[in-house]
Amino acid sequence: MSFFQNISKGIQAKQEEIRNASKAREDGKIWDKKENQWFYYFLDQEWEEIEEKEKQNNNSKNSNGGGGGNGEKAERIVKDREYYDLLGVSTNATATEIKKSYYKKARLCHPDKALDDPQAADKFQNLGHAYNVLSNEQSRAAYDKRGKAETTAEEENGQMDPMVFFNVMFGSTLVEPYIGELGLANIADSMMKDGATATTEEELEAMSEEEREKIMEEKLAVMQEESEFKKAKRQVTCAKNLRTRVQPYLDSISIDSSDGNKMDAKKKFRENCHEEAVKIAQGAQGDFYLKTIGFALEVNAEKYLGFEKSFLGLGGHLALTRQNASGFSSTMGLLGAGIKAASAGVRTMHQAETIQKDMEAAAVAAAAGDIAGAIEKNSTSGDDGKKNDNNNSSGEVLTEEERQQKLAKEMEGAMDDSLPTFLEFALAINKRDIQTTLRDVCKKLFDDASVPKESRFLRAKALKILGGEFVKVGRAMDNLNTAKMSADDIKAQLNVAAMATMAKAQGQEMTQEDQKEMMKQTKEQMEQMQQQQQ
Repeated sequence: MSFFQNISKGIQAKQEEIRNASKAREDGKIWDKKENQWFYYFLDQEWEEIEEKEKQNNNSKNSNGGGGGNGEKAERIVKDREYYDLLGVSTNATATEIKKSYYKKARLCHPDKALDDPQAADKFQNLGHAYNVLSNEQSRAAYDKRGKAETTAEEENGQMDPMVFFNVMFGSTLVEPYIGELGLANIADSMMKDGATATTEEELEAMSEEEREKIMEEKLAVMQEESEFKKAKRQVTCAKNLRTRVQPYLDSISIDSSDGNKMDAKKKFRENCHEEAVKIAQGAQGDFYLKTIGFALEVNAEKYLGFEKSFLGLGGHLALTRQNASGFSSTMGLLGAGIKAASAGVRTMHQAETIQKDMEAAAVAAAAGDIAGAIEKNSTSGDDGKKNDNNNSSGEVLTEEERQQKLAKEMEGAMDDSLPTFLEFALAINKRDIQTTLRDVCKKLFDDASVPKESRFLRAKALKILGGEFVKVGRAMDNLNTAKMSADDIKAQLNVAAMATMAKAQGQEMTQEDQKEMMKQTKEQMEQMQQQQQ
């Protein structure tokens, strides 16, 4: 075979490959890099696979004695079953069954609800204690093995749910169907679980270097696997939610194909999206979520429609350029916010060290009875060049207790000054997290071969409308509310988030209205305390 014949065959093979790829894309297939082939993607099929994997993981934990099993099986033999009886569950109960039963019983015996029962408070407390033990894998395993009497207090401590805390702190409850659980919340949850299962120092010291390295490798592998699973579940859940959200638009279009009815359907859907955006805007960080989510939905829809429908895919390339520019901007914003947060942390640490040294020096001088020395020590300039006044406004020498209160207040003020910077950094992380999540979510929605491509185009058009309304309302709210959250606002929000988390642990739910009222009351109390101190 001649050289030119080889070239000709190579060109023909490449042309055939291009034709096959073009035909596969037209048919709605996507390319699998791992399997090196084209295939149809089905959203519901991936969800079924995730459910099956989750079921297998739960069965694996149950078979290892990590908490429960199928409630229909014979009861597991445990040292003490009092807590199971309090909650009314089997010793084989899953974590979900325990949680559902606790919430149901907690509502019935809560002191605010069971006013006629004088023992309601005790019942509620005992129920909560039982739930705290059984809701955690480690404390439950210890209870099953050793019983109530030998379960340590540390194992029985209540478990704070980081998901609830971060949802309230960053106001993500209203937009959770679109973005799922924030990445920060998942990180915190993993860290808490890792801390609960951490090997003690005594156990580590008794191990060889190889054994310690093996344990760390196993932990990292488990954490990586759990992270990938949570990521996949989050994306598919959000894709299913978005599919449900845009379905009314598709249904309206398919009822009657006349241009007049199409215009009415678009107008009605747009109005509905606008109303939802206004509702989200009322929550904490509402303008931030609207602009971030709105832009992501809009640009991903434009990218899909552009590559599929515009001449030579020019519209898709333009949208991709916008997306890349926004991604670069987010990355630089995250980097800038990270530098600011790190600088604020170092500055606060130095201020805390200086204040701590002043407190120690004042305590030593006072203990020695050297009042003159204490005055001189507290009158000298600190590391920041500011004078540490040891006298009050009337010129009288401060007592030891007053000095400590004054220095503690200075330390609190230094930390308060850093709170807005830390919040800015957290929001930058959230923005990047939301953008990358919605990019993959939208791709799943547009690649879903359970519907024809025309329906996928309609999904993209609906998301573009939804995203556009979110961005419009978000920008309007941003223009109206130019003031950033103050340190007091952030502390109040942290306080409300903590209370909401504790309420959830006790089987109660805090609505958006409850959170707003709690925020208002907290800020009023903080203002009263500041006035009293002045």
